[in-house]
Amino acid sequence: MESALRILHVVDSMSHSEIGTMIMNVYRNLDRSKIQFDFLTCEEGDYNEEIRQLGGLIYHIPSRKEAGIKGYQKALRHFFKGHRFYIIMHSHIDQMSVFPLKAAKRAGIPVRIAHSHSTKSIRTEKRELFKEIAGFIIPIYATDYFACSTEAAEWLFKRKAKQAEIMFNGIELERFCYSHSRREQGRKELNIIDKEFVIGHVGRFTPQKNHDYLIELFVGFRRRIPQSKLILVGDGPLRAQIEAKIKQYHIQDHVILLGVKEDIKKWKQVFDLLVFPSQHESFPLTLLEAQVTGLPIITSDSISKEIDLGAGLIQFIP
Repeated sequence: MESALRILHVVDSMSHSEIGTMIMNVYRNLDRSKIQFDFLTCEEGDYNEEIRQLGGLIYHIPSRKEAGIKGYQKALRHFFKGHRFYIIMHSHIDQMSVFPLKAAKRAGIPVRIAHSHSTKSIRTEKRELFKEIAGFIIPIYATDYFACSTEAAEWLFKRKAKQAEIMFNGIELERFCYSHSRREQGRKELNIIDKEFVIGHVGRFTPQKNHDYLIELFVGFRRRIPQSKLILVGDGPLRAQIEAKIKQYHIQDHVILLGVKEDIKKWKQVFDLLVFPSQHESFPLTLLEAQVTGLPIITSDSISKEIDLGAGLIQFIP
């Protein structure tokens, strides 16, 4: 490992998120005798132990919420001052990447990558304006631009969008191929009978993922197909609110909340249909994995059309 090129990734946390999962998909398949990943984070992450086992280093600094913007910038300056040996830093925090990019440039880090993973941010008007300004000045500090879709590049890099390298999120195909035995096992564990139609959703309980609307859709669907179930995989700040809505509609016996699951490939086999009503997305891994499984998908048209593999499995709905 001493001869490996060490690349520093800046993330909020290495959790079971789109960003964390994407990075781990790459990291596991690297020749780590030549290239090694290290991480600068603000929170504990689900993948931390695996990262250490693979030889990666994990550094922690206070988050923007904990320290405020000035405290966060101070922590970044202090960190990069003591870690000038990195040749490449790769920031994954969208508009907020302006801060680690600036600190890295001041410390003399020669290659500074800004990576766009989204197409929109939902914030208060004041914070939205602040983040828009931050996005416009990223090119002052970044040397390279990556994005998971064309729309993501245009959203974050503005006039520099055409210079961005479009790096579609990748997955390990063999892990998600359809398996009848896994489907049968999963449905048995959840007490789902053969004639029940299962709608599935994977995502954090946040406003972006639109669970509130998904519950209303399912209530209407059950009027047509009473023998149906909805499975929600994930967790997040709005979970309690969604649980209350499920009780309000008296559908507790028809909705299964699985929480966060590492073995997501197993649970996607249980679904008959994946519904994804997100208010905005760029290149969600969930939809990529579902297509490899052969799972039909209904998704909002706010998601990049580049996610469609051409297998006839996705329908985009306003």
